[in-house]
Amino acid sequence: MGKRKVGILAECVCDLPKSLLNRYGVDILYFLVETESGIFTDSDEITAENVIYYLDNSGGKMRSSPPPPDVYYRTFTKNLKRYDELILVAISSEISASCKNAREAANMMGADGKRVHIFDSQHLSTGLGLLVLHAAELADEGCDCERILSELDELKKHVSTSFIARNADYLYRNGRVVSAFVKKVCTAFRIHPVLAMKNGTLKVKRIIFGNYDSACRSYIRHELKGERGIDRRLGFITHAGCSVKMLRSITSEAEKYDRFDELTITNASATISGNCGPGTFGILYIKNSR
Repeated sequence: MGKRKVGILAECVCDLPKSLLNRYGVDILYFLVETESGIFTDSDEITAENVIYYLDNSGGKMRSSPPPPDVYYRTFTKNLKRYDELILVAISSEISASCKNAREAANMMGADGKRVHIFDSQHLSTGLGLLVLHAAELADEGCDCERILSELDELKKHVSTSFIARNADYLYRNGRVVSAFVKKVCTAFRIHPVLAMKNGTLKVKRIIFGNYDSACRSYIRHELKGERGIDRRLGFITHAGCSVKMLRSITSEAEKYDRFDELTITNASATISGNCGPGTFGILYIKNSR
């Protein structure tokens, strides 16, 4: 067999199950999770459950980061033996140095680096994953890089990436989304923040008061009820440390609106989970642009 023309690469923060990644032959790069106990490879050496347990029981801190340039370099070099060109569908450059590190690696490769294309998804988690899957489908059909990148550039405008968090504690710990004042207010008034990606940045979209179970139902209803433009083919429920009982309740509520031919539950990576906290989940999908 000869080379496939275009290979698709992704990062573990796309939160896609291995079955989907294996179906399309998508190679994964793993983020690093640093705690007071050491530095671990996300998914391989540390899971979301490990991170949440550590943060809840030790009072310690966690920091996540993308692979350094040399890891991207080795991954690109390995995959160029199988493909003519590569596309890395990367987490938003506004919230990670992933794109920067990947571009640095490509620049180190000389002429071969011109065969590597870094696509800034402006999303994370399975919002990013939806773009990875679309790129992989196009590559599987034999599309060239130019067409794949062009379609991704348009599609990213129509991906809905949002989450509801039980509280603002973890969001405050990472220092990127909420301030100490916002955290204090959320705790005092039992406020549950809803977060969404906008222009590549994770922002507080709205807040919901009261009991978390009812807040979750409100979030799902707001995302799905009356939303006519949803691409029905595939949606994701992506969660961090939700119980089986809670996931059943979430799925049951989402299915009331009959929006998806396939609604897949996925676990958030250690990187994503450690930055949002247990009980966080999102409904992620594509809005029709056609």
